[in-house]
Amino acid sequence: MMHYNQPEVMEMLFTTLLNQISSGNSAKIVHSVDSFDITDVALIDGTQTEYTNETLYFGEYKQLPNGHLPPQCVLVRTAESAALADCPGALALVDAGELFLLVNAAKAAVDASRGQGFYGELMDCAARSRSMEPVVNLAAARLGNSVVLLDTDFKILAHSTVFTIDDPLWAQNIRQGYCSYEFVSAVEQLEEVKNAAMTSDPVVVTCYASPLRKLSSKIFIQEKLIGIVLMLEKETPISSAHMQLLPTISAAAGAAIALYAPYLIPGNTVYQKLLYDLLIGASPEKLGPRIAELKFSTHLCALCICQTRYLGQKHLKEDVAAELVRRLPETRFTFHEGGIAALIPLGDEPELSEEQLAVLETLARDEYLRIGVSNTFFRPENFAKRYAQAHRALELSARLHPEELVCKYVDGSFYDLLDRTEDGETLGLYCHPALSILSRYDRANGTDLYHTLGTYLECACSIKETAQRLFIHRNSLNYRLERIRDLTKISTEDSNTRFLLGMSYRIDHFIGHDA
Repeated sequence: MMHYNQPEVMEMLFTTLLNQISSGNSAKIVHSVDSFDITDVALIDGTQTEYTNETLYFGEYKQLPNGHLPPQCVLVRTAESAALADCPGALALVDAGELFLLVNAAKAAVDASRGQGFYGELMDCAARSRSMEPVVNLAAARLGNSVVLLDTDFKILAHSTVFTIDDPLWAQNIRQGYCSYEFVSAVEQLEEVKNAAMTSDPVVVTCYASPLRKLSSKIFIQEKLIGIVLMLEKETPISSAHMQLLPTISAAAGAAIALYAPYLIPGNTVYQKLLYDLLIGASPEKLGPRIAELKFSTHLCALCICQTRYLGQKHLKEDVAAELVRRLPETRFTFHEGGIAALIPLGDEPELSEEQLAVLETLARDEYLRIGVSNTFFRPENFAKRYAQAHRALELSARLHPEELVCKYVDGSFYDLLDRTEDGETLGLYCHPALSILSRYDRANGTDLYHTLGTYLECACSIKETAQRLFIHRNSLNYRLERIRDLTKISTEDSNTRFLLGMSYRIDHFIGHDA
């Protein structure tokens, strides 16, 4: 494990630290116990199950689990916290508006006492966790504002959770994992973005779609731009301290990604970039020249690939993607919404072959995946719509056939139509009355005529196949069918009746009446 700490040079006790940082602000010591040397500063976020003796905690009384105080803490001054004068540990109170200023001052003082810069602290955090989420949370705690890490395509690589991100635009971006093409295009037209130097110097950004100002700093790895650190101004106004800290954070982010999360580095091919732009809403007309320069199969199919057992983005990007291309060569793909969006060439075939479906089944089993398959299409411009079909196939299958690993939209398209009905509760009204007649008769007489008719229709009205499926003799099946005709007065020789009955069974299955 790599460490950047320097040897300790002096003790930093509670009274010493508070006296050092409380000049000119509202911080007051309520009770002082200088039992532990302070080596770290942390925010109370309501999730801590235990406290570290050497950490000075900052926050609000209401965030303390069961009101249990840390050994050393600074709380926002409220009626509840003011009543803690007899607490056993070290406690100071501060006005709410000065809390984060005091956090930053305490961090700076602790760092100075250790001879350790913030860059080293971030790198130590990355070395311990080998992921970026703890790093951005540490950065957010120091900045007193939320932090978002984006790649050059404006995909969300990581975001802090220390503070709630409730700005509608950024809450949506984080929820979907990427920024829309319209948003990206608008940002790229901002003067402060267009005129920004290719350095990590912080840039203040404002846009009409979000009330929050942003402070951004570019991330580089070996002089190559790989992303952006974005601070959202909410809890703490942008200050000179933020201007000094953000380049340090972006430098540490670049080094941490290179060392511990290289799978986050954008490595887009022209096909990946095209597919991604289509998915985030780029106009096919604008992308027409790029599409014309590339080669595509006559028939195409889209896949939506999601993990059933979360093994992390590293596994998805380094292992699953490689296996997909190895097993189905010429596959094009990009990463989207926490999964893989893939374009499969079918050549002149009208759909995926049985061999290709078997490959996907094996891949899904081996790598803990579920895979949605779109209908066949012919123009790459339609990739986003067909990917949506593949995604929808997964949603419908999870509801109706959760055991399936490879789910074809063609098998669920009728259910998709049903699900888009505005008043789903009335779907049963469209069912053929024969089904309710048989259901009531079965309940009253302990028979199985409802299931018998459904199986008979699934077997294309074949007596032999239906009897085998139901494990009954042909004579028994004929008796049941005769009884069904007597009760319902239907004729399965009529094609329209067969269609209506088949539709009705699907509706019953969809709304759960066949259970």
